[in-house]
Amino acid sequence: MHVQTERRGAAPSHREATFFHAFILLSTVICGTLAPTVIGPVLPQIQHYFANVPGIETLVPVIVTMPMLVLGALAVVIGAISDKVGRKRVLVGALVLYAAAGTAPIYLDSIYAILASRALVGLAEAAVMTVSTSFIGDYFSGARRDRYASLQTTFASVSAFTFNLLGGMLGEHGWRTPFIAYALPLLLAPFVQACIWDTRRTADGAAPAAVAGGDEPEFNAWLLALICAVAFAVGVVFMIVPVHLSFMLVELGTRAPNQIGLAYAMNSAGVILGTATFGWVLVSRLSVLQQLVAGFAICGVGFVTMGAAHDYASLALGGAINGLGCGVVLPALISWGLRSLPFARRGFGTGAFTAAQFVGYFCSPLFVMPMVGHFGSRFAVVEGWGAALVVLALAAFAASRLGMRRLKLS
Repeated sequence: MHVQTERRGAAPSHREATFFHAFILLSTVICGTLAPTVIGPVLPQIQHYFANVPGIETLVPVIVTMPMLVLGALAVVIGAISDKVGRKRVLVGALVLYAAAGTAPIYLDSIYAILASRALVGLAEAAVMTVSTSFIGDYFSGARRDRYASLQTTFASVSAFTFNLLGGMLGEHGWRTPFIAYALPLLLAPFVQACIWDTRRTADGAAPAAVAGGDEPEFNAWLLALICAVAFAVGVVFMIVPVHLSFMLVELGTRAPNQIGLAYAMNSAGVILGTATFGWVLVSRLSVLQQLVAGFAICGVGFVTMGAAHDYASLALGGAINGLGCGVVLPALISWGLRSLPFARRGFGTGAFTAAQFVGYFCSPLFVMPMVGHFGSRFAVVEGWGAALVVLALAAFAASRLGMRRLKLS
């Protein structure tokens, strides 16, 4: 009876997570890419359908940003709850809620009801993104955890590319049709229920043997605050290309949707290549600081290339280079966060830096657009951001080298 009490809610010590379990968890990242990709192509149709609603020009874009706002507000709370009640039940419930709320606009006929359903999507998305990332930290350690962290970004980029195409095709059949895609996470819920086991502390307060890893760090609030600050910066930088690339292409005379889509696809391909480079090359050769410095420097070079572009090819190339840098920075951030958090606070900490990143996504246009208004050109602003990132990366690299020299001399 004593043994049963000690093991309740914990993974059996002989149970080991495999790529199959990781694949299930990684597949849940589609919840973070559906919102801006699937429904993006039909936003003009939605605006036309609700044309008689006052302020509809402002309300329609909120359909996309509402989940991000709610995620940024609630990810920390949901992460802390998952630490207490167990991650599995939170993840399964969130997948079901995501499907129910995500498909609601198919039959809703009020823009305000649709916005309310989008808030519920954000609640579910906050739970899915936080808990699935925490599970990866629970199940894996060392190089395997770092590679799966990079694959998480790879899955997100591939699904974003796929759903961009899917949203356009479904949109041909009416603005409600793309919301059908939100039912996809419902297919994952049974697999999570059947194949994913929960992770909780044992009765004596230790982490489960299957997930402890033997090197559990102490919780450091200041380190978490630093990770959150970097996550916010990553969110701001990452959203510059998705928000502004199409406008820059139009300024150069490119208006064909297929050409604009190809430029975005090149950016996504860069992200995918960057995550592969991180997972199979950089993670075992560079420290966290060096990974972030390299990623931000590449992002900066991409921005400078975009800002100096005078034709379609060079602008698309700059977007691809920037994607490569983002593909390094995003998994480096996740890996850093997971390795810095103890089991008991992993849900809380993951929720914190996930929230900070999504707040950065939301705030990115608020930083960039006033600068565009002041300088009068997106090209000049993007080039300026790139130059600043390169300078900061070089300064961080020089400071780290100087610190190492002083340490050796002492």
